[in-house]
Amino acid sequence: MSLDLDKRQRAMLREMGVRVWSPLVAAPEAPLASTAPVAPSAPDLIAAGAQSATVAGGFNQKTSAPPAPVMQREAARPAPVRAQPEARETAAPGPTAAWRMGDAQAVYAGAAHAEGARWLVLAETPAAALQRGVFNPFEGDAGKLLDNMLRAARLHQAGMVLLAPLVRLAAAGTGAGLPEALPALVASAQPDVVLVMGRLAAQAVLQSTEPFGRQRGQLHSLHGTQVVVTYDATYLLRNPADKGKAWDDLCLAMRAATPAG
Repeated sequence: MSLDLDKRQRAMLREMGVRVWSPLVAAPEAPLASTAPVAPSAPDLIAAGAQSATVAGGFNQKTSAPPAPVMQREAARPAPVRAQPEARETAAPGPTAAWRMGDAQAVYAGAAHAEGARWLVLAETPAAALQRGVFNPFEGDAGKLLDNMLRAARLHQAGMVLLAPLVRLAAAGTGAGLPEALPALVASAQPDVVLVMGRLAAQAVLQSTEPFGRQRGQLHSLHGTQVVVTYDATYLLRNPADKGKAWDDLCLAMRAATPAG
């Protein structure tokens, strides 16, 4: 049942907040407009499909490929492309023939203790450092930091410290490579612990492409000798925040070098 109200009565009811429904007053198009989303037109479906394709990364196959979804798919491609060079960089040290070990030299020999531990330090070194004649491991800022690190670990009070530079070559080069030279050095030096300094050098010595973060903090075995890996001094100059991690590695090496009492 509907009320037969004139304009004045309707106005009064509106002032009172009473809503009155009347099919004679309601605009015929208004209800249709309010329910339009139930049955959208073809252009609305295309627009909605384009938005869904953009959000879903272009997986909506029912709509033609608009510019936005195409750009979305193209933007997603560089991620695996960038991952490939990183994987190759990590795996690069695998062929150890591209590494050469320089002559090992005794350091802190004047302060050595007969009862002290025997250390072998393999330090990742720029190739240019071996081309200047006599190699000085304590030269420059990196050399000073290396000296400070070894002294902090009390290597200047050890029984023996041999330091050999490891150089990564662009080509295999001539002479004995790392796989041939390293076993002979370990056999002759008979160290209690081997300290490898440098991410790439560690991967080459251990012949492993395992991430450096996983190699750190644990003992490895090399030709029957315990091995600890840590950062090289050149890296620590660029990333001083990692000096604390390097000290943890040195402490691990000191524990490994100390005979069980």
